[in-house]
Amino acid sequence: MADARRLNLILAVTAAVILVGSFGALAYTFIPQGDPEIVNINGIDYAWEDIFNDWETHTFTANDLTYEGVLIGELVLDSGVRNPEAHTYRLTGMDGYQKDAGWSDIQSGYLTPEDHRAVFPGLTQSAWVRDLASIEVI
Repeated sequence: MADARRLNLILAVTAAVILVGSFGALAYTFIPQGDPEIVNINGIDYAWEDIFNDWETHTFTANDLTYEGVLIGELVLDSGVRNPEAHTYRLTGMDGYQKDAGWSDIQSGYLTPEDHRAVFPGLTQSAWVRDLASIEVI
């Protein structure tokens, strides 16, 4: 009888630990990571408002829809990356979603004012990052 009680106690504690961990992971997913007013590129903060006011915008098509945006490659170069073709770039959204891209993809990608999204016309939408928080050089 004591063994059954101990087993029940162990199971209850294990279940509680799993629940707390699950809720913590869920909360982490829904808590924005970063400042929604800026995007950090190679350690430099760029205000979204400044990006769309100060940089040339281009009209482009992706998935049969027309967008306007600023070339990501121009911002990466402005941030001081040397030998950009020698690096991979990790794009991270405010929700923690991450995608890695090579220089050729970065050169053809755009930042759009809608949802502060990184859009890559030549890639599937799974490579796009909404609510972009950072572009890290790796």
